[in-house]
Amino acid sequence: MNKLIFRKIYIYSTGEKQAKCLEFDAGINIISSSQIDGTDRGKSVLMRSLYHTMGADCQFDDKWDDNSKTYILQFSIDDDLFYIYRNGRLFKFFNEKKVLLFSTIERKELAEKLNDYFKFAVQLPNRSEDKLEITPPTYNYLPYFIDQDHYNGTEFSSFKSLGQYKNYKENVLYYYFGAFDETYFEIIKELERLNDLKSQQERRNKLIGGMLDKITDKLSGSIFSVDMDALQAEVDLTREEYSQIVSKLSKAKQHLIDLKNQKFELESALSDLKMTEKLNEKEIELLNKHICPLCSTELIDTTSLRSAKYNVGDDIIIVSNDIQRSVIEINRNIDLETETYKEFLHLLENYEERLNISSREVNDVLKHKGFIEVRDSLLIEMSESRQSLDKIKEKSDKLNKQKKKYGDLKKVINKKYYELLLSDKTMFGLSEIDEKRFINVTSNFSASGSNKPIATVMWYMNLIRLKNEFNPYVIKFPIVFDSPNNAETDDLKKQELLEYLLKNASDKNQFIISTIGFDEQTFGQKYKFNVIKLANNKYQLLNKEEFENHSNLLYELCNTQ
Repeated sequence: MNKLIFRKIYIYSTGEKQAKCLEFDAGINIISSSQIDGTDRGKSVLMRSLYHTMGADCQFDDKWDDNSKTYILQFSIDDDLFYIYRNGRLFKFFNEKKVLLFSTIERKELAEKLNDYFKFAVQLPNRSEDKLEITPPTYNYLPYFIDQDHYNGTEFSSFKSLGQYKNYKENVLYYYFGAFDETYFEIIKELERLNDLKSQQERRNKLIGGMLDKITDKLSGSIFSVDMDALQAEVDLTREEYSQIVSKLSKAKQHLIDLKNQKFELESALSDLKMTEKLNEKEIELLNKHICPLCSTELIDTTSLRSAKYNVGDDIIIVSNDIQRSVIEINRNIDLETETYKEFLHLLENYEERLNISSREVNDVLKHKGFIEVRDSLLIEMSESRQSLDKIKEKSDKLNKQKKKYGDLKKVINKKYYELLLSDKTMFGLSEIDEKRFINVTSNFSASGSNKPIATVMWYMNLIRLKNEFNPYVIKFPIVFDSPNNAETDDLKKQELLEYLLKNASDKNQFIISTIGFDEQTFGQKYKFNVIKLANNKYQLLNKEEFENHSNLLYELCNTQ
């Protein structure tokens, strides 16, 4: 059946010599505390510790010093028992006899090692190389855990550090349901590569076709002619075109030089104007106390002289602006002429390469033969390119057929998803949620107020149901829901939600739920529970007595290397 069951969780604070141990049944487990004063007893710490020990990063409160804690989780996969040990980044994995199977401080390595035992690991393309890789263990557990502070509808927000893969939500969900797998991502990657090759070959075909048309025009129907006059005329025409290109290239180069000289002259004039402007400003300052050069008399009123100098300053600004506009215009013309020069240079290089015109003394007959050889070479190249395109199309068609099977499965999954959510929406009376949001598993929806935890639980439960139906042979992890009734929910809705969870519990997945004031008598004999009641003082989940009882296991696993 490939079912994973949490058997025992041990939490140690070695500095305080305190610990806590809880034992779980394979079926339904309810962790509860007093309805009157049952908050802050450590339920959420226990719930977060389960998948945290398995390699996920849960979001503990600031009051809980995770770095000072050591976690040991005993779990089974079918008939095989294991221990996993976590302290910070250190993970150690043991068999039933406490023989160390592996240890690591790297999450991806942990996921790869766990894959040997789970026979399942989510694989996604990484961001940097688009290369498929086994993801950290967190991605294996996404639909199985809800933190009491993160009942956020269709968002996976109970774990930290999920954004390292693009489009992770869609890819992970379809990976769970069997609609995506390693083969699917390889198909997508290969199709992308083939599409790139196709685009390259089509561009190449277009270029070859253009060159072939030009060569054919040059030959002008005289492919098999031995008329030397005709051949000579054709060669002359080619030489003429070559000469025209060289001439245009030379003119473009000269024009470019002229423009750059003009720019230099304008920039020099602009520099001279700036110097003139500074001298004019100094002369204006000197006019505040001006001595006549003829009679050495101080001029009291220098208004007219200063006015003249200000006019000179205005003229300098006008001329400076004109020059600056001219510089901008010349810069633009230089850019345009540079592009023209590059085009002529490229054209000249193509002529020299394809037609072998590197000398003016080209033999007429050899020139004609060269045309024929170039044409034949291009025809062969065109044929090879078309054959390559045919092969690309053949491969793409085959891959698209394989891809369509995944697409068809996605449609079936989305149809079932819609039916399940529509049924649950009707049962809970969640009229505020638009049923169009149920068309695709990747679409988001939420509810407000007391309906928010209901909508969240409803979504997670149906994800698990879909996985069990469409991908039944992969490992089934325990369902861990922390305080689904933590919002302002009336007693009727609390009862409905808990009834919904218990009704959907099956032997396919272990259930662990925490809640305040759980009364098993309310459900009569319909369900079999393992009720764990926490009666410790607030913020005192761990205690010295349990440390003494269970410290031998801690020391044994800690010292095993």
